Amino acid sequence: MQTLTQNWFPLWELTKRELKRKYARSYLGILWSIFYPMLRMALVVFMFSTVFNKGIDKYPAYYFVGFLLYEFLNTATMTSLTTLRDNEALLYKSRMPRSLLVLSRVMTAFLNTMLGFIPFLFILLFYHVKPTHYLVNVLFILFFYFLFVTGWSYILSIVYVVFPDIRNIHSNFLMILRFFVCIFYSIDWVSPAVQAFIRQVPVYAVITLSRESVIYGTAPDIHFVWETIIWGTVTYAVGKIIFSLNEKKILEWM
Repeated sequence: MQTLTQNWFPLWELTKRELKRKYARSYLGILWSIFYPMLRMALVVFMFSTVFNKGIDKYPAYYFVGFLLYEFLNTATMTSLTTLRDNEALLYKSRMPRSLLVLSRVMTAFLNTMLGFIPFLFILLFYHVKPTHYLVNVLFILFFYFLFVTGWSYILSIVYVVFPDIRNIHSNFLMILRFFVCIFYSIDWVSPAVQAFIRQVPVYAVITLSRESVIYGTAPDIHFVWETIIWGTVTYAVGKIIFSLNEKKILEWM
């Protein structure tokens, strides 16, 4: 995280640029980050209220957490994937660390996710959810999830420079992953073999820990805690190493 602390100002300027670019042609602007999750939640709850919410307490809140955290991964990695190609001219002109370009897109996706949690607070109020001391766990969860997504984004941005087809491969991978993190259904509804697989998916661990801490106020599953720590730390370290080793070769490959 040294790059982040030493280059906070240029990173923030890049992030603001990405935010302005994202909402440049939108009448709602940044408010869309608040309304979009609400619209998605309303649609899902309306369509599946008699099917998928059986046995799931506070289903709209349950769905909201899964959707927002998955969308952070989806948006951050898909936008970071092309960031080096998109900023080719800037790479020639500037000597700033190339990793800041990737970080700015992860930060943009993260800020959008945080905005999406604003209407989520009203859902919690509707269900009279009272905060518990487990709520503090969310900071820990988001920190390691941020590391996980950033590491993944570093790797994808490098791979895309030399292998553009990774964009389609990754897009399809994310589409499949959506069905193995229990966004709109409970893990109890699938077979034991599928349950065992889902429990090893780091995104599911993050979503489950967040639901337990925020919605249900229960103690976190220690298995998911360690899974989140290990996946976040290792993925970030591997991504950072791969990016650093290839950073000076980027312009040669373009």
